[in-house]
Amino acid sequence: MLRRSVRRSTLARGMTARLMPEAEPPRPVRVVFGYDPTDPIAVALTVTGAAGADPVVWRFARRLLADGARRPVGLGDVRVRPIVLGGQPALALCLCGPSGTAELELPAREVAAFLWRTYAMVSADAEAAVIDWTAEFRFMPGVGARRSRGLPGVRTPHART
Repeated sequence: MLRRSVRRSTLARGMTARLMPEAEPPRPVRVVFGYDPTDPIAVALTVTGAAGADPVVWRFARRLLADGARRPVGLGDVRVRPIVLGGQPALALCLCGPSGTAELELPAREVAAFLWRTYAMVSADAEAAVIDWTAEFRFMPGVGARRSRGLPGVRTPHART
């Protein structure tokens, strides 16, 4: 299922993944990959748990998914590696957080279709041009001075000539 939101031009693709819990048999879980071109470097992965449980959202670089289809990548909270499931290409996605680690097995073709659509929206070489760098660094003194003036207790130093 591929869905594009008209009002913000975001992209969402749902798919079924296999959750690989320790010492238990794998179980299917519903996941949704999301992409917002206003944050072109990142993808969001929403994992829906058991009935009544709140969904968990992870944000990470879309480049991890692209590179992880060819070789193991990732050093921190998100790691991706290619695997084969039932003779079909797949991705193993390991998510590490304060409450534990979860490993998901995802169909590689569905992930590739999602990624292809994201790169059609914002190509890899255009990512930096799309980012609003002033907004990203507005918390830093001297950057985006008009925005920081309204913040209580924040003083922006100005050079005097």
